[in-house]
Amino acid sequence: MDTSTKSGHWPRILVLLGLFVVTGNAQQDGHCSYPGSPAHCEVTFSDSELPVGSTASYHCDPGYELLGPGTRRCVDNGTWVPSGIPFCVLNVAAGKAPLQSSTMGGGIPQKAVDGSTSPFFNPDTCSLTESEATPWWYVNLLEPYVVQLVRVDFGQSCCGNQGPATIVVRVGNNRPDLGVNPICNKYTGFIEEGRPLFLPCTTAMSGAFVSVHFLSNPEHPLSLCEFFVYTDQALPVERCPSFRDQPLGSVATYNGKCYIFYNNQQLDFAEANATCGERGGSLVDETSPALQGFLSWELYRRHRTDPRAQYWMGATRDPDEFNWTWLNGGNMTVSFWNGPVGDENCAKFDGSRGWLWSDSDCRNKINFICQHRPKTCGKPERPPNSTVLASSYEVGSVIEYKCDPGNLLIGPNIRTCLPSGFFSEYSPRCKYIECGRPAPTANGQLELAKGTTHYLSTVQYSCNLGFVLVGRAQLVCDVDGRWNGPPPRCEPIVCQEPPHLENGRFHLSSLSQIFGTTADYVCDKGYDLEEGTASRLKCGADGYWEGGVHPRCIRRVVTIPPTVAPETEAPTEAPTAAPSTTVRIHPDFEPSNGIFHSTATFNRFPPHFPTEYSTTSTTTSTTPPTTVYQKPIQTARPRPRPPSILPRHRKPTLARLPTTSDPNLENEILHAEDSRTIHVSQAPSASARLNMGGFIALGVFGGFVVLSAIITIIVLIVRRSPKGSRKTTVARNLDHIYGGHPDLFTAHPPFPPSHRISPVYCPDETDTVSTGADDSAVLHKNYKRAWDNLKVDLQDENPRRDEEQHGFRRPKGAWTYAPVTRHD
Repeated sequence: MDTSTKSGHWPRILVLLGLFVVTGNAQQDGHCSYPGSPAHCEVTFSDSELPVGSTASYHCDPGYELLGPGTRRCVDNGTWVPSGIPFCVLNVAAGKAPLQSSTMGGGIPQKAVDGSTSPFFNPDTCSLTESEATPWWYVNLLEPYVVQLVRVDFGQSCCGNQGPATIVVRVGNNRPDLGVNPICNKYTGFIEEGRPLFLPCTTAMSGAFVSVHFLSNPEHPLSLCEFFVYTDQALPVERCPSFRDQPLGSVATYNGKCYIFYNNQQLDFAEANATCGERGGSLVDETSPALQGFLSWELYRRHRTDPRAQYWMGATRDPDEFNWTWLNGGNMTVSFWNGPVGDENCAKFDGSRGWLWSDSDCRNKINFICQHRPKTCGKPERPPNSTVLASSYEVGSVIEYKCDPGNLLIGPNIRTCLPSGFFSEYSPRCKYIECGRPAPTANGQLELAKGTTHYLSTVQYSCNLGFVLVGRAQLVCDVDGRWNGPPPRCEPIVCQEPPHLENGRFHLSSLSQIFGTTADYVCDKGYDLEEGTASRLKCGADGYWEGGVHPRCIRRVVTIPPTVAPETEAPTEAPTAAPSTTVRIHPDFEPSNGIFHSTATFNRFPPHFPTEYSTTSTTTSTTPPTTVYQKPIQTARPRPRPPSILPRHRKPTLARLPTTSDPNLENEILHAEDSRTIHVSQAPSASARLNMGGFIALGVFGGFVVLSAIITIIVLIVRRSPKGSRKTTVARNLDHIYGGHPDLFTAHPPFPPSHRISPVYCPDETDTVSTGADDSAVLHKNYKRAWDNLKVDLQDENPRRDEEQHGFRRPKGAWTYAPVTRHD
């Protein structure tokens, strides 16, 4: 094959194909990573360390053709140029069965797949059709292949002045002449004689038929000097076993098996079967329409001049004369007999019957076909930035793929060499993923584990002192090129409320209790911090208050010495000093009105006891203080005590102070020889103040409720009393008072006109109430008359009548009111 015309076309071809694989990430340390290699290829390096300037050379396995650049070089930025990986492919169209729409002269379709090409039209090597509107040509690959690229070497140029022509390539399993198979690629332009046209399929397409359709205007013939169908998933004959005695070109492959056609030595059936077995194969012991077509074509191609050739196949007659079996023990379910089967016991391919089957005597010596399975799968594809772990590439072996750091493996990581000579699954690829610099966090810092930000790199977050991490401390660069979560937050540490100080308080240095906040403690009046405890606590980094022992407030002890009288003139008799008194008051005692009142009654001081005294406050002492003469302190002279209301024969007593809630607390009266110690509570406790406020509020609320109830009851009683009943009640009251004598009321009005009062009704158990209309009229009349008589001047009344009836005489000229007695 002449390859001189295609060396300059590979970069453009592979770009169109999409066969160039990106080599991944560039190394930044003056080296390149592994450049990648295709299947069935060996890569050699000028320097195994792959420094800048080193080269990589590609060499395909025997039987494969290198598609792409054979040498690449590592450059300064850590990448390889050219920037694509070549491929090792196999032309599966050579020697297969072609057909075309028509044939002109000697331009038969087989000349396009005979393995020879030409830079110009040559009737001996190029096919040619008649001038047609839509001529076509196709090749039957005899089995489906995954087609990646089609190359067409045209024999005649076309359509220079008549406009561009259109070339359509289709791949599929349907009849090519129908034009229904999927389109692999389409080209529109001018056709140049001898110049190859590369048409890569848009995607790898599987099919057994590959066709070319020529569309031109006006009509024009289609001439092909050579037609190539490339795939990297085919078994080359070079991988099949070879023997010294086998004829040259006697090997063909189909569906992962090798078939060796022995036409130079003829053996009987038993000898042929033994020969194949000794060489690791067997006679053909299977069939299918596709396999039968392949074998028929290969036999036809090899024996065009000898149509009577015959070859043994691995099938024999069963003891049942109507049944045939394969040598491997399987039943023959599909057969391709040409005509009735005779009485012989062995089967053969018969050229005289179109290479179909016929029976034959097993003792006849004829040609034979041995089938072999491949022993190896060859070198697998290794993508850039990857490593392949494999002990061998023999059938049944397993290989494993691993990607370099920062790359994601896309595809299967395990592949197995199958008996067909191909690896299972498909080759994976390594995709370099970069996540970039992770986002920082306030009041914290981040650290990249290995200083990288590519796939599976990790970043560790931490917070400054006094801050706590909220969120995930570690993030990983994920498959989507992003860190697998938002950055965490560093929030300040917050301590709980500072420890409570009884009889004291604290002041915070800030509004919140975050790290670094201080709490300064101060005791209430009359209390001091206990020695050894801290007056200041600080919120620590662990969320606890630190600074020492938590503060405590203890009572302050004050010692007051006994009062000593000031120095005066010595009396005839030694003055008697009043006894010193010490009153112990518990700090928690709280009088209800806020002022301490004592109910004790003391004797009057003797006439000679002085009213001026001095007070000295010192610390507590357990021994009586000595008498010290000091300058008198002017104090207010007490007011004279009012005379006691107690009987004089009773002795004055000292009442105890009001008791407190502490049962152990007692008020004591000490004598002069004891020290005077006063424990004073400077302020009522917060709990006492709270209790007092609650009692007051509860009392006010209760009084309001009671008052509201009383007012409501009065209003209900007044509203429910009928008007007529009130009038009847007044009339009966007057009658009850005056005993049925209205003139008594007229003669003796109870009050002067200027001091009228409403009559008071005091019913007894004999009174009744009438609500009739007559009673109401009489009541109104008597009522009016009685009140009108109040205006009568009683001065003209007979005073004797009063004296006789009531037992007293009214002074003249005065209003009088005499008690009235009822006369039943």
